[in-house]
Amino acid sequence: MHPRMALSTICGVVLVSAILQTSTTTGPTTTTSSVCGTISLSASETPKLLSSSHYPLNLQEGWICSWTIEAKETEKVRVTVLACDKSSYGDQLAVFDGAGPRDYRMGDVCAGKKKLETFTSIGRYMRIEFNTSNKGMFELRYTSGNYHVHRHEEISDDNYSRSVISPLRQTRRENIRNVDLSWRLRTTATIIDLSMNLSSFQNSEGCVTDYIEVFDGYHVSDPSLGKWCRGEDVSVSSSGKYLYVKFHSDVNSPGSTFEIAYGFLFVCAFPVMVNRHPMMFGVIAGVLTLAVLILVCVCVLRSRKRRRSQASAEKGNAKGSDKASELKGPCVSAGSPGLPPSYDHAVASGPPTYQSLGLNPDDKVVV
Repeated sequence: MHPRMALSTICGVVLVSAILQTSTTTGPTTTTSSVCGTISLSASETPKLLSSSHYPLNLQEGWICSWTIEAKETEKVRVTVLACDKSSYGDQLAVFDGAGPRDYRMGDVCAGKKKLETFTSIGRYMRIEFNTSNKGMFELRYTSGNYHVHRHEEISDDNYSRSVISPLRQTRRENIRNVDLSWRLRTTATIIDLSMNLSSFQNSEGCVTDYIEVFDGYHVSDPSLGKWCRGEDVSVSSSGKYLYVKFHSDVNSPGSTFEIAYGFLFVCAFPVMVNRHPMMFGVIAGVLTLAVLILVCVCVLRSRKRRRSQASAEKGNAKGSDKASELKGPCVSAGSPGLPPSYDHAVASGPPTYQSLGLNPDDKVVV
């Protein structure tokens, strides 16, 4: 290798090492059990406590501790925060519904919070993460049991970070039961498209224990697009800017899991709306057809009336011409009976005789 190239490589390695070392020393550090204590916990019906190290003393600033709480099969984890730093610039205590890094974040407590909260998972795992941006502490109580969970989530195309709806987002899949979950999807596009993978869905006779129902609108009071309660693949689309998805699982159900992929599309929504509301669009089409027929009839009647007016005007003009001809008299040629002879005829035949005029030559004519 050329000496200059070798020197550049060595300088680059030294520079990268210095950057990594600086970022490691200045940013928060993820700790291990030596600082945070036991990080894998088992929940039971008996309440247990979890707190920061050396509680109630403050933990060192700039540390991150994470704990995973596991419940028994088919049970859920419930956590109640008892104490933490509630100052505006205090520490953050985040609660996740699951054990993975991308699971649903149920909430942030402590920093700036005046009221302590209780959280319940929909599966058997929950993760607690504590970030000491300011030297602080916390304490919480956790248990497990067959709790009922009712949860709602809003999803829109201006703030969503994923394109899949699922009870649990972690890699580890498990059946969910005794829950009522709902999602409202809102878009600024034309329609919302859903593709539901229900292959792992628990078959429910009559859709009593487990089912998914999708409503074409803002809430459950809007028209239902369908109700599904067995393993199958389903695709549905909205007729407008809202879709409401509801998942119910009974306490006596073995549990179900599913995935729903969604997308916000700019398409012509008229065919979809016709399929969703055929009766309404049938009435609209009938009214429009009747309006068109009435308009056509009016145009035909006006056209006929206009033609009749023109014919009457032409007939009146013809009668006027005939009257003018009668006033002028009949057109006859010279020499016809009843008219005096023409000058040429008179010259050729000479003056008329007294007898032709009915006169007596002996009579005296008075002038």
